Amino acid sequence: MPLLRRKAVFAAAIEGTIGTAESLDGTDGVFNARDFSLQPNIAMTRREGQGGFNYLTSIPEGMTGICTIVHDLTYNGTDIPTWASVLLPACGWVDATGTFSPKSEGPGSNVKTLTIGHYKDGKRSLLSGAMGTFKIVCPTGKVAYIEFTFTGKYSSNETDTAIIAPTYPTVSPLRFAAGALTWNSVALCTSNVEVDAGNSVIMRECVNATDRSGYVSALVTNRAPVITADPESVLVATQDRDSLWLTPTAQAFSMQIGASGSAITIAAPKAQLENKQQGNRNDMMTDDLTWLCTQGSSADTELTIAFD
Repeated sequence: MPLLRRKAVFAAAIEGTIGTAESLDGTDGVFNARDFSLQPNIAMTRREGQGGFNYLTSIPEGMTGICTIVHDLTYNGTDIPTWASVLLPACGWVDATGTFSPKSEGPGSNVKTLTIGHYKDGKRSLLSGAMGTFKIVCPTGKVAYIEFTFTGKYSSNETDTAIIAPTYPTVSPLRFAAGALTWNSVALCTSNVEVDAGNSVIMRECVNATDRSGYVSALVTNRAPVITADPESVLVATQDRDSLWLTPTAQAFSMQIGASGSAITIAAPKAQLENKQQGNRNDMMTDDLTWLCTQGSSADTELTIAFD
């Protein structure tokens, strides 16, 4: 019988020991994830043979994998959603009383690594020691969502494993409407906003790694958070965007996703405009803007995600 693509489940668990796979069950699959995949990334080294144009058996090396998922932004106004409490720490973002901010540190007591399972109609692929990056996408008037990309160890083969049966959250996703979006205290009329965490993720090599991969885990080694938006153009008297761009200063950026009481607020205290290009939306002039989220009052304060 053919295996059906839609009969699939994404699961993830924070690892107790960095790079050591957790046992996954239905409680680890409580994500309303979509458009997810887990692809092995195996480097096959070819070996030239002698006496002709022939090759010896190739050797698999660098056993890693990449998992991508899309998850709608959800929040019930009370409980931090699982997509945030489990997945954001593996992107180097840590919760402090409902507000997540990035940390410049490796996995340990704050930053975490993940075991990720992709259940596929009777089979399962697995990553361990996974860390990643994300991008929040907010089309105006529509459901806001977050795209995650995780890199980890493909330390075991695909196995025949029964699909898990999670109890999925029932909270509705948040729409990017009836909120507030401002930069330098000026409201921006946009059709889309994207917030990219901009993490650099590498694999940490070690001969003492306890599995065949040759890696301890993935590791976030740098980040450059960037915000992009396409606000309507305004007169210079309303907002002098050229001056704000060409003078190396930074201004506060803030956006609210969802209605007050169950909203997510993204804030960058010092968002520096790095690029401004003329655009067109339904014959209205727009400015395609790109901001770099620069350091706030101290390290690791350039961007926050708050559950109000």
